[in-house]
Amino acid sequence: MPEPSPSRSVEASSPGAGEAPHGGTPTDRPVGGPGGGAGADPEDGPGYLAGVLAEIDAEVRRRRASGDLPAGLERELDELFLEFSPVGLQGKARLRENLALVDGAAFVDISVPVESRKRAGTVVKRLIRKSMGWYIGFIVQQIVKFAWSVSRMLHLLVDHVEGLEAAVEAERTPDLPETAVPAPAPGGWWADRVVAELHGTRGRVLDADCGDGQLVAALVGAGVDAYGVDPSGPLVELAVARGLDVRTDSLLDHLDVVGEESLAAIVLHGSVQWLHPGQRDRLADLVSSRLTLGGILLLHSATPEAWQRDAPPLVVDLAPGRPLHAETWEFLLQGRGLVRTGLHAGPVDPPLSPVVDGTPEATALNAAIAALNALRPASADYLLVAVRSR
Repeated sequence: MPEPSPSRSVEASSPGAGEAPHGGTPTDRPVGGPGGGAGADPEDGPGYLAGVLAEIDAEVRRRRASGDLPAGLERELDELFLEFSPVGLQGKARLRENLALVDGAAFVDISVPVESRKRAGTVVKRLIRKSMGWYIGFIVQQIVKFAWSVSRMLHLLVDHVEGLEAAVEAERTPDLPETAVPAPAPGGWWADRVVAELHGTRGRVLDADCGDGQLVAALVGAGVDAYGVDPSGPLVELAVARGLDVRTDSLLDHLDVVGEESLAAIVLHGSVQWLHPGQRDRLADLVSSRLTLGGILLLHSATPEAWQRDAPPLVVDLAPGRPLHAETWEFLLQGRGLVRTGLHAGPVDPPLSPVVDGTPEATALNAAIAALNALRPASADYLLVAVRSR
């Protein structure tokens, strides 16, 4: 921290507000500062600021030599500055600023001030400093050595952190716009299957990414104690207007505060399909701990092929992850005590029927139809059902 800080405190507390630093009166100093004539505007002198800083530095040195500044006062001011300094600096600037304070605090000054208002006091202080200098110096040498070792280690850590930040920033992709995420599809074959699977379930059931609450309403209508969470405020307002128990929250944040083994079932769909790999692992851990023993997980997802083909371009390009195959989800869940009990594929378009024999070019047409049927896309989505077994 720059030395002028103690001087401000010293000047504010020194007797005689109008007294000049060197014992003169305010009129002894040129109004215009160094280089400026009497009556000149202080801003007219190019060396005015440098002159003021020089006077402050001289005053600080004089107070140090006279013993007016108690030992440790400047360090205390530095610590107060660090504690109450503005937090506007971020990233490298803030790291380096705090590291500079550590470097400054690593040095211990053993030159104790000996000036005193009494002549005998000065002699006694010098005698004490001289007699104890060898002892204090031995201790201080070890302290300074340790402090500089710590400071050097912090420099290495800061360099490493800055390197990691640069590497992460280089790999960062733009955030997926919320407006680009498709709204949950109302109903669908899998929603009816979820209601059928959860019929008669006792206990709380969570619907993630519930949107406007259509699935929650269907579950409640079937006698299930269901509620939902969704990060979209406008959609949640629509659900709340219908009298449904729906909260504005992200799934991961919500599961963080839910008690362990407090949910009888969890329904996952929507944006959970393309979570970041790290978020996906965290979700699997949370699901396994929040479900009761025998609790049910129902996970609806598009297949990777259908998602690549049918999802909006922005979602495909900017989503942090992509949907997984059902077998991959089964592998991830099995390691967390969830066993697959069912896998339901979505509907597919019926195959083209071959032409009847006797039709002109029937052989060629049927061969073409068979080729087209072979290229017919498989199911575009699936519903995975798993039960917590341990």
